[in-house]
Formats: sequence, structure tokens, C-alpha cells
Amino acid sequence: MVKNEELEDYFKLINVAYSAEADAIIIQDPCFVPLLRQNFPDLGIHLSTQATTVNSYSIPKDIDRVILARELSYDEIKAISQKFPTEVFVHGALCFSYSGQCLFSSLAGGRSGNRGMCAQPCRKKYNNRYPLSTMDLCLLPKLPEIIEAGVTSMKVEGRLRGPLYVGTVARIYRKYIDAYYQGKFNIERKDIEDLMVVFNRGFTTGFAFNDNVVDPKRPMNRGLFLGTLKGGKLKLRADLKIGDGVAIWINGDIIGYKVNKILKDGTEVSQAFTGDEVEIDIKGAKDGSPVYKTSSVDIKLELGEEIWPVEPRLRPRKITLPKFKAVENDSRIMIFVKAHDKEMVLAAERAGADVVYYDVLKEDCKQVKNLMRKSRFFVYTPRILSDKQVTEIAEKISQIEPAGVLVGNRGLLKFLSGFDLHLDYSFNCFNDVDLQCYPGVPIISPELNFKETISLKNKRFIVMIHGDIILMSSKQKLGVKELVDEQGRRFRVRINHGITEILNWKQLGLFNKARDYVRAGIKYFYIDVEKEVDKFIRIYRKILNFEPFDDHNIKKGYTTGHFSRGVL
Repeated sequence: MVKNEELEDYFKLINVAYSAEADAIIIQDPCFVPLLRQNFPDLGIHLSTQATTVNSYSIPKDIDRVILARELSYDEIKAISQKFPTEVFVHGALCFSYSGQCLFSSLAGGRSGNRGMCAQPCRKKYNNRYPLSTMDLCLLPKLPEIIEAGVTSMKVEGRLRGPLYVGTVARIYRKYIDAYYQGKFNIERKDIEDLMVVFNRGFTTGFAFNDNVVDPKRPMNRGLFLGTLKGGKLKLRADLKIGDGVAIWINGDIIGYKVNKILKDGTEVSQAFTGDEVEIDIKGAKDGSPVYKTSSVDIKLELGEEIWPVEPRLRPRKITLPKFKAVENDSRIMIFVKAHDKEMVLAAERAGADVVYYDVLKEDCKQVKNLMRKSRFFVYTPRILSDKQVTEIAEKISQIEPAGVLVGNRGLLKFLSGFDLHLDYSFNCFNDVDLQCYPGVPIISPELNFKETISLKNKRFIVMIHGDIILMSSKQKLGVKELVDEQGRRFRVRINHGITEILNWKQLGLFNKARDYVRAGIKYFYIDVEKEVDKFIRIYRKILNFEPFDDHNIKKGYTTGHFSRGVL
């Protein structure tokens, strides 16, 4: 995601890649596609998994390839691949959250996953375990199915891993893709072992093949399991050589060693094989300690011709960026409120909410709409929707006939012409390109700080000022109501139509700071709480009308989010 003041540098950087003859670029923000086509007409544009593409309706026109969300089922991958060129992840690290829908690192650690700076909070300890720590994807055994699904490209997640890792993984996957087309697909055990040695957190075939993706025991590299020490000896489950790396777990920490001596039947050997009983010198190891192989002298980086870095000759290009005109919001000050049940809807209306958002999938949705007399009744939709769910919800909206829709997923936009649209912060609206691109009025990204927010030329957007911020949306079930980290922070967990949502440990509460937005010309404000909705509507109506209000005591226990700090 790109801030307004970064747009010029962003396009200059793309010109560097373009001048160096990159085949394509991967982007998160679909609103950038027309600008990129205009400025770099022959540069391929691939839509990142960070764009949370979970249905075919959310794929923009004029895209060359779409990298699908890792949560899709095999049938969904196959269906979308019949319509668009697709890329799917086949190997490497997984995120606990849907990519592009994670604010955990941003709000709990100040480093934005939406800007490539994730601090990996999912690898931290919660409830004395690692319930968010995902295993590594390995679809090598499933390559025939992936190829037959019609995907265009297979993706290896290799960031923050070394050259040996990406070289080994690429070599092995290329070998078996070629073997499939030659009618000789038969995986050798050594290749699986090599994949495990270069890095793994335990392998999974992922959501596409209905596999478990979380291992809460430990978040670090496993390597290849060699066996368990008994009486100082180790019965090998894999071959071992002098110079290989091994590791043991001691009190949750991994301790690594290089193998300098191997004793077999009391005789020193340079190599031992699967099934051999050997002695190796591992300090600190006790009976029952599992031993892992973490590097191999046999796995080498196969280098081709040496590549010398050169200064790219920048292609002279006049980069055309849109001129953003100031768009003032001439409306009166309005408060928009999410209500989670009928009583909350009625309480919000009594307290003077201008718009109330209600769950489109609630059975009483139309009945509740008919109870409204003063506030405008909008429905809100889930953020994660399959193709089938998109069309079903679009039909339901047309039957309910609300005054408007708070849209959670891009795929719905094609079906909602004629409705007054607001966009959830799941859209990650970050700059004036986004404000110009999308229909309707968005809730601006909560990752922008106050100065960045008010610097937007278009002032027709909504600012969240109070309530629960969703840090993660995940397909994975947790089975707990809260996550407690090592600092004692309690993150509430809830299920929303089958999706696990993790909420920030403190509610957002701007209180009197919200007046700064009014002074800057912002008129629309959003509240999302599950209790005392009427109380907070009345408080913020006073604040936004500049009536006297002392927030000194009430603001304790709340966070101001990114109001002051923002993200890197």
C-alpha cells in the first residue's frame, strides 16, 4: 500500500524495474492497474495475494495474472483458473490471516504487513503456545493436481530465506514439473528430505487439500528428523555425513551443531546411513532428545554464469500521474454505526446515528429494516466471499432493498449499481488513487495517521473513531475466546460467518482527538462496538459538535491507534 506522498517515487521505482527489463511487477492495489498500463503499456501486471482475491468477480480488467489467496479450495482454484491466468503458492511460509487482511503487526507492533514490514506476530507465543504459527506449504506430491487445475504459474514463498533455500526448492519443483510432462512423475525420498533440510516448520498441503495448517508446538525450522537419543546413541532415520548440521531442542530453544565425528560400532566413519545406530557428540543432549538434520554437505547451490550487477539505463519516460482536485465534503457531520443485533439497531437509532449497518446474513435483516424510522438502514457484508456467496448475497441485498451497503469484498461491486455504497476498511483505501478509483465512500485505512489522512485531496471518506479493529481474518479455527500474549495483552477472538476474527487488545477511542478531523474538513465518522452503542454515539455527537466534554478519565484503557504514529 502506497501513501500519497510516495506516489512519485513509487512510479520512478517501477521505471527502474521496467528499464532493467523486468517481465512483470506484482501489485497489491488493483486501483493502480490503469495508471501502470498508461505509463508502462508492455509491462506485465500481476495482482498480489495481498489483494485477497477469493472470487473471480474481484479480479480487475486488464490484469495479466492473479495470485490467488492461499485459502482457496482446490475446486475454487480450478474454477478461477478456467477464466483467468492464475498463480498459486506451492511451497514455503503461510500466513495465519488472509493476506491483505492483517493489521496485527501494524497495530500491535507498528510495522505494516500491507507494506512488506510484517513483524510476524503469528510466530509469537499466545496462551503459552504458538496457536497462530503455520506450517510450511509443500505441494510437491500434489503437482499433478495443480497442473491439471489449469494454473499458469506456481509460486515459492522465498522471502527472508537464503539462496540455498530458493535454489533447492526451485530445482526440485522444476524437476518434477518436467517429470509430470514426461509421464514419469515419481518423487524420490531424497528430494523430500532435501526440502525438509533447507527449511521447514512441518509440511502441510494446505487449505486446497483440506489439510491442517497450524502447528502450535514451536514456530522455528524443524529440519529433517533423524531420530531420538537413547543411551547416547541415535538410530538414524536418514543418512548423515561429517560436515552436516544437526540440532536439538532444549527448553523450547533450538541448539545447532556441525557434525565433526560419527561413531558406528565404536569405529569412526565419515558417513552413516538410514537404519544405522551411531554416536555423535551433541552437547547438552539427554536421553529422549529428538535430533534434527538442519543442513547437508550434499545440498549445494548450483550456480550458473556469474551475474554482475549493472546500473540500469533508465528508459526516458514521462510518467503521467493523475492530478487530484480537492473534493470537499459539504455534508453535515454524520455518525455511521455497526450494530450486531436488533436491540443495538434500535438503541443506535434512538441515540441519533445517521446510518446503521446491519449484517445482511442475519435472518431478521428485512424485519429490522422495517423497524427503522429515522436512521438510514444499510446492510454490511462479509469480507471473504466465494463466487457462489457473491451472487447469493447480491440477490439477498436486492430483496432486502436497504438504503445502502457497507461492502466488505470487491467482488460485490459489479452487482450493486444503484445502491448507496460505503466500503469497509478491508478495501485498504490508502491514497487519492483509491478514492478516485472506487465507487462510494470508503472507511479510510486505519493504518494512516492523522496528517496522512487529512492530506488526502478528496475528503469524502469515513474515519473510524471508536471501537474494535479487526486485526486478522482467518479461515483457521482457534477454539479459544481470547489470545493472551507474553506481555499479558488480551486479544479477543470471535467467529463471523465461519471466519475467525482476532480483535485488537484495546478498543480504538479517539474521543476529543476526533475534533481535529472535523477542523480538517472530515465529516463522516464510524463506530463499531458490541456494547453501549447508544452511550458512545451520544458522547461522540457532543464531541463532534464541539460541545464541552472532558475525556480525561474516559479515554484511559483505549488506544488512539495510528492517529499519531502511523506505519513505516
